[in-house]
Amino acid sequence: MGQRQSPAGGNSGIANDGPSVDEAVRRLEVDAVADIARAAFDHAGELAALQHGHTPAVLGAVRLATRRSRRPTVDREELAAAFDVDPDDVVAAESELSRHLGTPAPESEIASLQRRLIVARELLAAAERGTVAGPDLPGSYLAAAAPFLLARAAGDPVCLDDREAALDEASLRTHVERLEADLECARLGTKLAALVADE
Repeated sequence: MGQRQSPAGGNSGIANDGPSVDEAVRRLEVDAVADIARAAFDHAGELAALQHGHTPAVLGAVRLATRRSRRPTVDREELAAAFDVDPDDVVAAESELSRHLGTPAPESEIASLQRRLIVARELLAAAERGTVAGPDLPGSYLAAAAPFLLARAAGDPVCLDDREAALDEASLRTHVERLEADLECARLGTKLAALVADE
């Protein structure tokens, strides 16, 4: 674990006669997940390669990256067409990588973060337009997602110390950025998110 992807024939004793992560994401046209796939492979790719081969381990990292980043997952037929590889080996390598990287957050938590992010972005857009009130969300399914922000947008004090507080663009922008980072961490899983941040 924790081994960087080395050139073919590196010191690990594993023949790296297949594609690199960067070559695989280019051929599969999923360049947007290169950092995630590289972090996954660098962390546990050597272990997956020992059990399933180098190419399946690389492609397993790419599949895992597309799945966790909420992009269309590279399907088995596409793998077989683009690479001379058994798709079952790729799926098994992906499972091995996933086992070492931990799981993403539950779907309910991801959905809750998405709703809060939508509310925060809408309120930021309203603040940037100079609109006093936020979006018309009360009673909607999004209203429960961020009651604190909605109360502030409506001008209602959230607590006694909050009577003078207002929504300003800078604090909303900071809040949106924090929610985006939280959502990314929830989707990737904490271990993989930390590895991507270190990449």
